[in-house]
Amino acid sequence: MQELSTSIGEAQGSKTSRSTILGPPQAVAAALRTTLGPNGMDKMVVEQNGTVIVTNTGSSILDRVDVEAPTARMVTEATEVQAQTVSDGTTTTVLLVGELLNAAESLLENGLHPTSIVEGYAKATAHTRERLQEYSTPVSEHNSDRLRSIAAMTVTGRWDETATALFADLAVSGLQSADFNSSQLTLHAHPGGSLDDSEVVDGIAVDMDTSSTSIDVFETPELQAFSNPRIALVDAEISPGDTDVSGKVTIEDVEDLDEVREYERNNRSAVIQSIHELDVDVLFCQKSIDDAVQTTLSHSGVLTVERTRQDELDAISRAIGAETVTSAVDLDSGSLGKAGSVCQETIGGAESLLVMDCPEEKHASLVLRGGTPHVSDEINRVVADCVDAVRLALRVGSVLPGGGATAMALSRDVLRYADSIGDREQYAVKAFANALECIPRTLAENAGRDLVNTLVTLRNQHHDGATSVGVDESGELRDMRKSGVFEPITVLDACLGNALETSALVLRIDDVLESGSESGGEHAGHDHNHGQGGEPHTESDMNGYPWALSH
Repeated sequence: MQELSTSIGEAQGSKTSRSTILGPPQAVAAALRTTLGPNGMDKMVVEQNGTVIVTNTGSSILDRVDVEAPTARMVTEATEVQAQTVSDGTTTTVLLVGELLNAAESLLENGLHPTSIVEGYAKATAHTRERLQEYSTPVSEHNSDRLRSIAAMTVTGRWDETATALFADLAVSGLQSADFNSSQLTLHAHPGGSLDDSEVVDGIAVDMDTSSTSIDVFETPELQAFSNPRIALVDAEISPGDTDVSGKVTIEDVEDLDEVREYERNNRSAVIQSIHELDVDVLFCQKSIDDAVQTTLSHSGVLTVERTRQDELDAISRAIGAETVTSAVDLDSGSLGKAGSVCQETIGGAESLLVMDCPEEKHASLVLRGGTPHVSDEINRVVADCVDAVRLALRVGSVLPGGGATAMALSRDVLRYADSIGDREQYAVKAFANALECIPRTLAENAGRDLVNTLVTLRNQHHDGATSVGVDESGELRDMRKSGVFEPITVLDACLGNALETSALVLRIDDVLESGSESGGEHAGHDHNHGQGGEPHTESDMNGYPWALSH
């Protein structure tokens, strides 16, 4: 405590400047500004191990760069939340935070208190979020073209036009095959081949190279496909011993060894007999299968698949109506499931097992192809983003015009709303309205358009009631609804909420204090932990964040 008091005392004469607190988040926004929109530029991120990554996705960039300033790290946390909840809009969130803090800096210089600024921003945010539905357009599972437009918006600027259309089509087709339930859709990316070779498989694709062990039975052509097979699922190791009991066996002579071997033979026979009596065609096991059991079953025509990934085992269970048991001897006719067919295919050089025509739950798999492992992984991420965008749009049932159209319309609404506020918070509300214009302004700037003329014309058109006009891919002003450019309402709503929370958190900081010791003080650790059986907190426990204890 004495050391911390000394640090505070020394800081009283040299209080942290406001620019030191607000500057880093604005610098992050400036760095990402050029990546926004279909004409956004890429950033090359060189990691410490020499890996080079080229991307224009805000969350990917901030996740890989070393951000040292505490207030800048608060912005990266906001992008992480944005990416985890809605999978899109991270760059927009960062830009809004930068604009709000830039406007707040001017308001602070003019004497407005941070609390008033935060309250004004909060009122403006609440007003905009309430009016989002006014500018929305309904969307349903039957609007395939609109759904493809929503998916394409996620990819625009990251790939060429042809690939963007293919990504959108794959995402929508995959969701349609899975009854628009993303939990019933799995994605598999295989290097080798081109994007055109990607396909939607009506069923569950199990990648034998990455999720299960290859088995010799595939070398027998007549066992490569099963029609209407009876399928069993075991969520434990299949071995001659009891895996639930641990112990030690002492062997003193040959007779003891013979008894152990007889015991194992009897257990193997019990497992094999149980599976044969149930007329099982395919056996999926989450763990390993004893070699002798596997060989015997394979020779008798049973397809055995060991080390099946847990999520794949669960998906198969739901899709075929089978019950997962913890021991092969517990299998009975009620625990088995059926599928239309189980067959083996080679996709991109990888062996895959396809469980198709599932009766209980419709399932689909998107098999994606890319020239190299890096490209196939990126394709997997892009299609996953497309699927999330469509899912979010359908969850709310409405979408918003893209191209900054909604942001400009909300900006005008907030300006009119500011006139109804009589106190000093009105200045903050107006500043929030101006900050919203950063979205269409940045889109026009990245498209190489004249900012003054574009924004003036856009304001005039919105004033005349054309609230769906925004900046298109070429930088021209166009009606986004007629052009089919939409974005999920959830994305912009999350951007507004995260931008408010982050900027408010930064604005409430008036000074940065450094602790006098690395561990935050021996006594502080004692007060917080001793008596509770815990260890004293260190800086590493908080990841270097001075506000970790209050959050």
